[in-house]
Amino acid sequence: MSAISRLLLPSFCLCLLAACGPLAPEDATPPLESQAFSAGNDDSHSQGTQLHGSHIPSAAYTGASVLHDGVRRAATLRIYKGELVARINLSVTGPTPSLTPCLLRGTGPERTCGFSVEGQGTCSPNTLVTLSSGECSGAPGSCTGRPILRVCSGESPCEFERTGYLGSGVGTAGPDLQCSTSSCPAVKFTCPKSGIFTVLTGPYTTTQSASVTLRSTAGRFPVTVKDLRGEQLIGARMLSSSPSGYGTVLEVKDATNAANVTIPESPGIWDATGDTFLYRLQIRPTSGSPIDLCQTGADPAVGWAWTLPLEGLFSKAGEREESTHAFTLACDPGVLAKCYRWGYKPWLDGANPGAVTRTHWACTRMARADYCGSGTSFTQDGTLIQPWDALTPNIIAPPTEGSGPSGMQFEAGWDTGGPACLSHWRWKHLQAGCVTLQPPIEDSNGHVINDCRDPHNVAGAYKCSPICDNAEEAKQLFKSLVFNKSLANEQLANPQP
Repeated sequence: MSAISRLLLPSFCLCLLAACGPLAPEDATPPLESQAFSAGNDDSHSQGTQLHGSHIPSAAYTGASVLHDGVRRAATLRIYKGELVARINLSVTGPTPSLTPCLLRGTGPERTCGFSVEGQGTCSPNTLVTLSSGECSGAPGSCTGRPILRVCSGESPCEFERTGYLGSGVGTAGPDLQCSTSSCPAVKFTCPKSGIFTVLTGPYTTTQSASVTLRSTAGRFPVTVKDLRGEQLIGARMLSSSPSGYGTVLEVKDATNAANVTIPESPGIWDATGDTFLYRLQIRPTSGSPIDLCQTGADPAVGWAWTLPLEGLFSKAGEREESTHAFTLACDPGVLAKCYRWGYKPWLDGANPGAVTRTHWACTRMARADYCGSGTSFTQDGTLIQPWDALTPNIIAPPTEGSGPSGMQFEAGWDTGGPACLSHWRWKHLQAGCVTLQPPIEDSNGHVINDCRDPHNVAGAYKCSPICDNAEEAKQLFKSLVFNKSLANEQLANPQP
């Protein structure tokens, strides 16, 4: 199959002929083939035929679980920028003698009674953490009386210098044990592998009172939840939320930063920014072996492809909607992941969907040649185009003169619903009879008489044909979000069956 083949014939069609029909909708398409990516930096990118790239397009935020310290725990998922984050609730687990009242007067940090749980914190494993109660001012990081601290690994309380013990801190008493003349305690410790620590506090002498307010360096304290991300999500499980596989269990087999993933297409790195994580997801059937969700990537010999999580949901027709209960699973190299990789990262909009989110959506129409705005693709995997956008500043700048394969011509302007306008030559060779745009009408001399750019066209403003022969027209007249150049049909090989 030629890398620049299209399902477009060099004849003008106002109806869709069975002999040159479009590719089937996503649920009927065969597995993705290897992309014929552009070599070098010539401003060109490759199209694809599939939107999600799998039959399970989404997963639920709730009902997930993670493996943490070898224990499977309930978790809630969310997406932060370009990565998946799992949140677990923290709790104090297990009793210990030090949390019981002292029957007799007890003193010092070594005792085995008279402590209480002050709170729990999180930190990055193997980093040095300092818990300090600062000066006795009544402000955060303060104390009254003469408190002592004990820090324990994980979520379990501990005994002095026994299993899980990380360190202790003791304040220095003044003559009257008052705050103005005492030094509040601090403790330094190395963050444990779990990234969680539990703090116990009590008065130096159990017959007296003391209190402490702590602040933490190189960590967070106090907290009631912990977020897991990156490789910490290996082993995590989530539930499909799509009708085609509702409730199906998906498991994270592997996770990596996209900066570590090489691709054949220029510039050779999936996403060099470090803001994106990719996941190998496997379907866990009720019986039999796990199956990779994304089965074909850039290298067919590998047998699986990475998944990108995206906020929002996309239907088979290519429509996007916001969702608080589920998120999109975008297989690489489906066009949802492809348009993200080209730079259209919806999270660049911030908290609320905006221009970049809409541009990413419009890109998915362009990258599939979805001329009908129905989710039907009129291209072949690996077809080269030159895309750019109307954003300020551009994420993809307009192609430079003479760049890309020889013969590239302006094709269309696109919005979230499909093509907003088509150039003369694309209208001339378009075979997609399902296009909802008004086609050009020519008079006996071959002149278009219903061109929307002509205020005196015979069709009027609502039935004229949206023709654009450059990006300026597409943007100014038809509010296009992205544009592309493609090869003229006369220079394209016949489509392969």
